[in-house]
Amino acid sequence: MLPQAQQRAAFRPLWIATFVSAAGTGLVYPVTAIHIATNLRLGVPAVALFYGTFAVAAGLLGPLGGSLTARFGARVAAVVGGCCQIAAWTTMAFVSGLVQVLFVAALSGIGGSLFFPALFSTILGGIPEELRKRTFGFRYTVINLGIATGAGLSSVLVASVAPSVLFLANAASFLPVILWVWRHAGGAEAADAPEDGDGAGRPSVWSPAFGIALAVTFLVSAFGAVQLESTVPLILRRLAHESMSTVTVVTVVNAVSVVLLQRLLRARVDRFSNAGAVALGAGLWGAAYLLALTATGLTDSRSWFGKAVLMCFAAVFAAGEVVTASALTPMIVGLAPPGAAARATGTSGSAWSLGTLAGPAVGTTAVALAGPIGSWGALAVGAACALLLSLLLRSHETGR
Repeated sequence: MLPQAQQRAAFRPLWIATFVSAAGTGLVYPVTAIHIATNLRLGVPAVALFYGTFAVAAGLLGPLGGSLTARFGARVAAVVGGCCQIAAWTTMAFVSGLVQVLFVAALSGIGGSLFFPALFSTILGGIPEELRKRTFGFRYTVINLGIATGAGLSSVLVASVAPSVLFLANAASFLPVILWVWRHAGGAEAADAPEDGDGAGRPSVWSPAFGIALAVTFLVSAFGAVQLESTVPLILRRLAHESMSTVTVVTVVNAVSVVLLQRLLRARVDRFSNAGAVALGAGLWGAAYLLALTATGLTDSRSWFGKAVLMCFAAVFAAGEVVTASALTPMIVGLAPPGAAARATGTSGSAWSLGTLAGPAVGTTAVALAGPIGSWGALAVGAACALLLSLLLRSHETGR
């Protein structure tokens, strides 16, 4: 474990690198789908295939990424995973057909499944357990700021710069965080040290509590922030007949609230156990969905009261994001055996990736089959399931 002064010195470059990487993601965030569907003339189904292939690749190979990090160390896994990401987005700048697009998606998914267990094990190895929630909560805020900055730059540059330039910039944005892991994986007491031999003596990460934690991860991924990017705009636009300006304002209020609430909620989240904080976050999401149901299903959302309730929805949802992002990874690692951080986060990454695939599918199905009340209700039920399972884990934490 690094001394406190060294922790601060080591993590300042990480936050800069994280911001740069997130800004790169933001640069291509609004462009990728349009480029595939319109510029390459592959249509909307190709966009769905792209994101589906990415999620499946990341989901299937998550445990392998964790095991490779445990076997060969975070440096090797970070370099290989990061190079996969760089290669994927460099290739994206020059693709012309569907097969190439799907290759990019698969390579990017593989890269993430290798890179993030290495990153997380390095972070966890450099901080004491009591600072885990604050560290991951702050990381989530930095990511949001970076993506917002990148998306803003993209909206300015897209009229004068070819999409290939943005894809190449995204590829380059992975370099700083790869270098950070390379620099610090050996300097901290690794949360998952490289193993000698065949690793046959490793303790298994699997336990009944860890299985429940994976289910919680899946539900948090499926009914959390991904819904704000997929189902929520559809409900507001197609079912509640809100204007695009209202949808944009909801998104902006949410993004600003994430940044403002991170510092406000930081000390309060520390009072909860990891699973208790995740349960609180899921409960806040459920409350937010019920607020949105009130605004669009039970009142006139175009009235001043309906608008105010929608803004409350955005802020409460942001509070859920901050709380859950702070505690989810510490909860997963806390339920794994000592020295198994990379394998635990790699396995949970699979559950997360599958959740990002299932969540929009559930949400869009609800939009197609139900009105606003039924759609918001389906999302609230998903959040309630995450809440209940998290409370089960809280009981387990209490009993350990």
